[in-house]
Amino acid sequence: MWDTKRQIIWLTTGVVLGTFFLYPLARDEVGVTDWSYFAQLELLLLAVIGVMFYVYSKKNRG
Repeated sequence: MWDTKRQIIWLTTGVVLGTFFLYPLARDEVGVTDWSYFAQLELLLLAVIGVMFYVYSKKNRG
């Protein structure tokens, strides 16, 4: 049931929605975006999604 198509859909949705919510966090009071902080937040988001994929796929195997 956890096929590649569903993984791609969840990954795309997670990255798009995550970016939508993380981008304002990377802006300061003046409105300047700190791109290195934004990249760190995106990498953290991808790590969380990756761990969720790993745990969910391991749960379905056994």
